[in-house]
Amino acid sequence: MHLVHDQRSVDMLEIPLPRGPVNYPTEKNRSAGKSQRFTKRPAPVHKLGHFGVRTTGFANAHEFYCSRFNFFASDILHDAENIDRTVFYRLNRGEEEVDHHVFFAEGPSYKIHHSSFETHDFDTQVLGHDWLREKGHKNCWGVGRHILGSQIFDYWFDPSGFIFEHYVDGDLLTADEPTHRSQAGPGRIHVWGPEVPSSFLE
Repeated sequence: MHLVHDQRSVDMLEIPLPRGPVNYPTEKNRSAGKSQRFTKRPAPVHKLGHFGVRTTGFANAHEFYCSRFNFFASDILHDAENIDRTVFYRLNRGEEEVDHHVFFAEGPSYKIHHSSFETHDFDTQVLGHDWLREKGHKNCWGVGRHILGSQIFDYWFDPSGFIFEHYVDGDLLTADEPTHRSQAGPGRIHVWGPEVPSSFLE
């Protein structure tokens, strides 16, 4: 593993992004004459939100990162024998609201499974989806919504075959939220969207 320290923040690029209110069937928040207009373009990335790791020694990895790096398990998935196989972590920042930062899953070999980048909103995400498709890039899985973490996801392959994700609308948690544990299964991965492709599980 590699640790990077003493990173310094940089000012964000000023990219105009829509922030208009949304009209619901019984709650109209956008007044008359205020239209939604968008420009086709790539989805600007706000930050690296999390990454996924496939590990060959789940229990050892879980103990190592929780005891040394302030990782806190938000959700743990176990198999039919009640053995923990997958975990979503967040950094324990006390009362500060954080999203989940890393995902570990038991697998036959170690690898970084994917990197996930937060973008602005659903329209921005789907505009980026269309832009990538029109440029000939290969979609891995999406668009859909995860159950754990709640993110709307869109996974793609980069030119090397590595999986990256654009996501929006993820959960925020504080230290008061306990660890949730449940049995793994197809119904725990996403609530809507395409079925999970085999390429995502490799």
